[in-house]
Amino acid sequence: QSTSPHIDNEDLKQIDVDNLEEMDLRWQMAMLTMRARRFLQKTGRNLGDNRATTMGFDMSKVKCYNCHRKGHFARECRYPKDTRRTGTAEP
Repeated sequence: QSTSPHIDNEDLKQIDVDNLEEMDLRWQMAMLTMRARRFLQKTGRNLGDNRATTMGFDMSKVKCYNCHRKGHFARECRYPKDTRRTGTAEP
């Protein structure tokens, strides 16, 4: 006779399917939370922080690929989008 617990058919009938789904969801949330915490510890980033970050760039040296001026990135550019695909900046 094994010492491991046995579940017979009567025990299975007493388990509510909704309870199993809730337990499964709680387990998945716990695992996701643990993974997120581990990620934040490794990277030092805050996922809830939606501010524009410069991530160590010296913005006075950054050049926009849209208007070709210094101080911002193309995604932050207030000038109309440059639709020309020339790849060279205007003088």
